[in-house]
Amino acid sequence: MNEMWDAIVVGGGLAGWTAGIRAAQRGKKVLLVTEGVGTLFYFSGIFDYGDVEGLRHLPKHPYTLFDSQAILQGQHFVQKICPEYVVSDLPQTAFTVLGTVRQGDLMPRSMVLPDRQGQGTFVLLVPEGLKDFFPEIVAANMTREFPGWQVSVKKMQVEALAEWTRLGKNVSSIDYAAIWRSEAGQRALAQEIEEIKRQYQEAGKSTSQIVVVLPSLVRGYFDSSRTKPFRNEISLPVMEMSSFVPSPHGRYLAEYLKHTFTDLGGELMIGARAVSINGEATAEGQAKAGQELIVHSMGKSLRLKGKKFILATGGLLGGGIKVSMARKSISEGVFDLPLYVPNEWSGPKFFAPQPFTQVGVETDEFMRPLDPTSGQVVWGNVHVVGRMLAHWDPWTQRCGGGVSVTSGYVAAELI
Repeated sequence: MNEMWDAIVVGGGLAGWTAGIRAAQRGKKVLLVTEGVGTLFYFSGIFDYGDVEGLRHLPKHPYTLFDSQAILQGQHFVQKICPEYVVSDLPQTAFTVLGTVRQGDLMPRSMVLPDRQGQGTFVLLVPEGLKDFFPEIVAANMTREFPGWQVSVKKMQVEALAEWTRLGKNVSSIDYAAIWRSEAGQRALAQEIEEIKRQYQEAGKSTSQIVVVLPSLVRGYFDSSRTKPFRNEISLPVMEMSSFVPSPHGRYLAEYLKHTFTDLGGELMIGARAVSINGEATAEGQAKAGQELIVHSMGKSLRLKGKKFILATGGLLGGGIKVSMARKSISEGVFDLPLYVPNEWSGPKFFAPQPFTQVGVETDEFMRPLDPTSGQVVWGNVHVVGRMLAHWDPWTQRCGGGVSVTSGYVAAELI
């Protein structure tokens, strides 16, 4: 292939899509190469940024690469392409699928919980057969979290999945999300909620403070011109819980980002595996310049030419970092970049921060990969983003979305 792209993005996770969309918004000719959807199927529906200012004071944390304005611009980017997402100066909380409360920094309006000091009624609407969902435990936790609120459980049969239920087959949240996005599913949901409202009215109870809580994606805010779901009017407020694996929020976010990218003119190569990069140093002692990305796709080897390359293949979980127990080796799988690897792989306490989460690529302030030994830039036209960056822990530091969005956004601004 003789075509030349302004940027080739390797990886289809949150950081990769952010970089690709932002670069396409800026009028750049962009190609995104991905084997799949990365770790977006683990996406809870909430973007976590963590204690940004506190983390920026940690040595080598990715947030030290960005100023406050860049982080804020990344948040605005998310809100612009996903208008249902809101950010607040006050802490925002949502229900998990266990009925506990978790904090989040950017979340859909339909997830944001009311004031815990208030009073009202939560009606937990449970679709029958939903896999790995335990309504009694959930209701008990909701009652504990909101002592001034009443919590009741209402089970719902979905005709479209009646045969599955009859056969005892578990239904995932992905299956139910697809139902809720259909005309029949939305109509059934609206009728069920109308029945809840009628029962409270017949009992002489006010319906003004009733909130229906559902454990799977309902509102359909990840919509594109190709995937708009049917929307039916619902007579009571509906609140969603954050997703669990497999995540409907992650599935539909990946689909939405893909269409957003291609609608902007971005080019996409799905099911392709990037294996290496060709390039050379422009002068003695200088960083190498990448020229061609070697990709295996449909049994063929392709050479893709780019002016710049963005590495967004994820870390250990996303498969961007390869571990071989037999060879006792750990490596970055595409650009063969040197990795920072801590001396100790794990700590003795299971829930404590684990050293292996810090594994990744060290970079300069432009997210260009560095050799940890010499401190020299390895590739001058390669930017490393997202989970591939070293020295951070998305779980204990609760900053996975923030680092991914910010690094992807800033990388696109460097194209």
